[in-house]
Amino acid sequence: MVKGAEDYLNAHDYMILLCNSSQDSKREDLYVEELLHRAVDGLIIASPNILASNVFTQLEALHKPYILLDRKRHHREEGNIFIDDYEGGYMATEHLISLGHTNIGIITSDDSFYSVEERLQGYQASLKEHGILGSPAWIMEGDQTMSGGYIASKKLLETADITALFVTNDQMAAGAYRAALELGIAIPDDLSVIGFDDIELAEYMAPTLTTIRQPIYDIGKTAAKYLLKAIQNPNEKMANKKMPLDLIVRESTKKRIVNAE
Repeated sequence: MVKGAEDYLNAHDYMILLCNSSQDSKREDLYVEELLHRAVDGLIIASPNILASNVFTQLEALHKPYILLDRKRHHREEGNIFIDDYEGGYMATEHLISLGHTNIGIITSDDSFYSVEERLQGYQASLKEHGILGSPAWIMEGDQTMSGGYIASKKLLETADITALFVTNDQMAAGAYRAALELGIAIPDDLSVIGFDDIELAEYMAPTLTTIRQPIYDIGKTAAKYLLKAIQNPNEKMANKKMPLDLIVRESTKKRIVNAE
């Protein structure tokens, strides 16, 4: 995402100052304040957290152009670039159901990550539409890291009777692979796994990871285009932009075979 923005802005003689908050909401708020003190021309904000309201108050009071990535819940009605996380969660679950799975677990994070919460809602909607009575035992929270995915998946796989698993980001899915290996669970023969994002690692995992792809580079490039337009034409309204999602089918999901007795 950063590369997409940087490539576009560098070509137009702008330089990026990158602040990585490591998903720490307090640090995000401080970074925005610091960037404003440095008189940057504009900001691209990509955060899974709900930022403090005073951050946006400062931005708007200073008439500072800013672009929000994946912030369709924010009060601003224009200039937002996002994917439909609900749709992505629904797509992932539909794929598993189409393969004959009915006991489908999900690895999420806590509800402060609104994007993951919407992926969970999409998962639940798909189950309901197919008449599958989901169980709280199929849902496990973890940190949005490989280790978080490992810990959460191991807990879930030890306690729940599932044949498929939707992991709400690919990094966590890598952790789920490790948990399955330690428990003697073969992917995809015993457990189908689908992730979300399509990070580069996904096609190098063994087996390669089926996932929901969001166009990360294009999101960054589009954000940069929007920001430059807002800097050059501050009074011009900008339409919201919904970016497409794609199901990328690889080796980690497989049709469930029910042995007849």
